[in-house]
Amino acid sequence: MKQLFLLAQIAGTEIAIRSCVVESVISVGDVVEIPGSDPTIAGLFALRSRVLTLIDSQFRVTGRKNKVPHGSFAVMVEIDNHIYGLIVDRVMDVIQIEEQAVSQISRVDPKWQSLVDNVVEVEGRVIMVVDPASLVSPDYSIAA
Repeated sequence: MKQLFLLAQIAGTEIAIRSCVVESVISVGDVVEIPGSDPTIAGLFALRSRVLTLIDSQFRVTGRKNKVPHGSFAVMVEIDNHIYGLIVDRVMDVIQIEEQAVSQISRVDPKWQSLVDNVVEVEGRVIMVVDPASLVSPDYSIAA
């Protein structure tokens, strides 16, 4: 059996996200920063007449806060009945992967440890499968 994955990049590292949790991929327009908010929250943005929370995925990995440039890519995911935009460096592809190519992680860089649940092998490369819910703290899902 095959599974679909979105391949993207966060903090310069190629990652995979299960496509079943991806609503869409968008180019972000104007972002309104929220003064005093947690640095994981990049701000709010409008999408089809809705205001959505934008998550600074890179901050969750590196601890460095970045401004979100106009035109950045965001992967839209639904978590606890709320839609979030996860900022990514870039989006590469959507691919089908055989179920047996998905495996448990044995070791991963500590900065990724809480974000990764599996790895997949793609054309000889081992790519981390990121759980989008791990990028959004439970505290944030209440505020959305």
